[in-house]
Amino acid sequence: MASFFPTSTTECYVTKHVRNSEILENNCFEYGGADVAGPRCRFAANCILLKVLYIGLEPYMRVFCVTGKEPEWDVGRVPRGKVIGEVLASNVPWITVGTKVKVTAPWRTYTWVEITPRVLVEELDNTVPPELYLGLAGSGGRTARLALEKLAKPQAGHVALVTAAASCVGLAACQLMRMEGVTVLGSCGSDRKVTLLRKLGVKAFNYKTENVDEALARLAPSGIDYLFDNTAGRVRTAAIKIMRGGGVILTSGRIARYDAFGGPAGGDEALEKKIIYENCLHDYGQFFVGHFSGDFVECTSHIIRLYKRGRLKNFDTIVDGFHNLGDAFAGIFRGANVGRTVVRLYDDAGAFFEAPAADAPAPAPAPAPAPAPWRVDVRVASAPAPPSPLYAAEAPVPGPAPAPAPAPA
Repeated sequence: MASFFPTSTTECYVTKHVRNSEILENNCFEYGGADVAGPRCRFAANCILLKVLYIGLEPYMRVFCVTGKEPEWDVGRVPRGKVIGEVLASNVPWITVGTKVKVTAPWRTYTWVEITPRVLVEELDNTVPPELYLGLAGSGGRTARLALEKLAKPQAGHVALVTAAASCVGLAACQLMRMEGVTVLGSCGSDRKVTLLRKLGVKAFNYKTENVDEALARLAPSGIDYLFDNTAGRVRTAAIKIMRGGGVILTSGRIARYDAFGGPAGGDEALEKKIIYENCLHDYGQFFVGHFSGDFVECTSHIIRLYKRGRLKNFDTIVDGFHNLGDAFAGIFRGANVGRTVVRLYDDAGAFFEAPAADAPAPAPAPAPAPAPWRVDVRVASAPAPPSPLYAAEAPVPGPAPAPAPAPA
């Protein structure tokens, strides 16, 4: 174990809970200092200490803000999420100091986590951007690929609708089904997202500015065979109404019901159930990608191979600064993100993004506005390769690929 320990850390903790019928604001979170060597730091056997570089934020976390459904989301506690960090100290024999890993850990600038058999620690392929592991090569890509591979099994010539198609899961699902020869429709909430999706070959529409029933009738006059739903609400109901007999419904999320910012989600669940029964639709319900955890490592390796070949494009919304974590999380439910929302703690030169001082004087007027801390980062590894089946075995690509972590000694 290394002897270096930072003396203090900054943590983000929950200050209040909000119901799904309320709007999540950044004031649901506060920031404070903590002593790394203090009583709250349980750095003991089987623990690692990380310098956190990136934090990934996911929509499903919103449900924990309602009543603290998970202990770490209680008021005054520090939530946990996927982070990428550099190992500063390790009591785990197979995790070495200096390596970069992805793991679920509390939201701190320096954080610690106990490594048990249930904790997945992923070492990173240093030939791809590390933040890739928080979205496309992480839970976003895994959710899309494993649901399609294990459940839906898309076929060429069929038609699919992906809701929240510009989300991390949605973008992965759109691209993966397009590789299989499926005609993909995508709903999203802004014209900018429509433009992005159309560049990927998706027949996209803005559900906020176009009547959903009319858009689906225009884009899929003969109906659809697959619904990959990330939203619930009125878009889901409209899609189920035009599904062909025997169609498949995959429910990945219900973001339209997570928060009140977008207004009532709408939809008619009773009508949905009636149509599902009468048309013999295969509704897999809300699936949990964790049920396929045994396939995570292989799935990530496969996605990275596709990414390196240019077959998959990665889209992240990068937010600079740990102090912007609350704003970044709330922004997901305002439609501010494309792909995964990733909070970056250090700039390209390795300097930590400091929070502005509360009593700092206002900056002098500038001829041009200062860059916003938010940006969409598009990553494309190489020119696209000729089409090949999505699930076919592929020759390995030069460069390391993620491997299963050995069991602790």
